Amino acid sequence: MKKNLLILFSLSISLICAVDIIAQADGTTDPLVARPVIANKIQEFALQNKLENEPAPNFSLRDLEGNEVSLADFKGKVVVLDFWATWCAPCIKSFPAMQMAVDKYNEDPIVRFLFINTWEQKPNPQQSVQQLIEKRGYNFQVLMDVKDPTSKKNPVVESYGVSGIPAKFIIDGKGNIRFKVKGFTGDNEAQVEELTQMIESVKKISLNSSE
Repeated sequence: MKKNLLILFSLSISLICAVDIIAQADGTTDPLVARPVIANKIQEFALQNKLENEPAPNFSLRDLEGNEVSLADFKGKVVVLDFWATWCAPCIKSFPAMQMAVDKYNEDPIVRFLFINTWEQKPNPQQSVQQLIEKRGYNFQVLMDVKDPTSKKNPVVESYGVSGIPAKFIIDGKGNIRFKVKGFTGDNEAQVEELTQMIESVKKISLNSSE
């Protein structure tokens, strides 16, 4: 008990000192003004701890119109991959948030979203996918990761090592995976905020690496 109180006391002192230091650095002596700055620093630190750097497996898949789309087509852009299935309740529940994110970056030429449908169990998965997307009114670019008739596996989701969906990957302009997001918490705003922070972080990485 005494040890826990000592740890709490130490953390409190450290936080008070941090508030004071950041307040002085920002030219203010008001700790309340510095609190948002500290919150941002904590978020940046947490985000950096999630940062990864591994090559994203390339792929070529057909979209719902039959066009072939390759990851290599988006060189120099930040790409958000979202693996999902029509039977996956958390996937479908996350779609309003994903539509919000798509709309937010609709005018940004650097950011692209690819919704990769996979692990479908119905005999005609494309028809089911088309009906769901049209019924809900989502303007997603959907790619079909259909099961290979020989291996009986969905090749792209397998190549990314996905064990559960929804699963999202944020890829930088050089084709490297920078962030991985699993599941959905149920909070649309929180999902959009998390994706926004990751996308903006990867945009900075892509911009710096191109200079």
